[in-house]
Amino acid sequence: MNARVELMDDVTGMLPTARRIALEQALQQLLGSTLFARAPRSCDLLSFLVQKKLDGKEHEITEQAIGLAVFRRDARSYDTTLDPVVRVQMGRLRARLMVYRATQAAPAIQLTIPLGSYVPVFTESALEATPTPTLQRPLQLAPLRNLACAEDTRAFVAGVDEELGSKLFHTFGSLVQLPQHALGWGAGGPEARHRLEGSIRVEHHHVRASMRLVDTRAGDIAWLSQIDCSGELGMRLQEELAGVICGQLQCYLATVTADA
Repeated sequence: MNARVELMDDVTGMLPTARRIALEQALQQLLGSTLFARAPRSCDLLSFLVQKKLDGKEHEITEQAIGLAVFRRDARSYDTTLDPVVRVQMGRLRARLMVYRATQAAPAIQLTIPLGSYVPVFTESALEATPTPTLQRPLQLAPLRNLACAEDTRAFVAGVDEELGSKLFHTFGSLVQLPQHALGWGAGGPEARHRLEGSIRVEHHHVRASMRLVDTRAGDIAWLSQIDCSGELGMRLQEELAGVICGQLQCYLATVTADA
């Protein structure tokens, strides 16, 4: 198992100088990555959260405070129940962090923001590296099902399908059977042990992808995940959604590899 250590001084609530410097460097490396360089709102949000954490002011990390400080809402009229800007941007930030962790070499310090909280958590690897997820037999990718009613969602779902196939192939190699080739193995060729299938629903620019990894022999579900994100139905959201799906699958396979 991969041990993790929380980098916060539980006694004082403040970080020792050396750790603070290390965390600030880790943050700057993350913000300078290609994934975050093109997302200024996510950069501003993450910088605000991390600065509050480093200063020992977690009690000031509230939805109201974020809306006023980061997204420049007017304190006289800002109502968090009517304006979801913080919740929407937090969803996008979590998605980017997950993609970053899945696509970068394992960093010495990792940053996450747990669901249900706005407070960032810093962890560092201790002793063992995370096992590299591998495929022993082909993985069959089934076409994503479009459960949305609107006609314009068809192109969006097709784009997610393309992005997901590309990311899976680049991550796991030729053992990934893309939908158009899923039945193309000749007699005696390797049989897919698992099939990745899922569906996408879209409602008012809110997207929910429900994914599952099915054991093709037993018919059992080996892994199940539901991903929510919001935004314009375009290429950027397609890339983010496919990246999160691929990243979560990598995490599951890494666990399987570690336990094998």
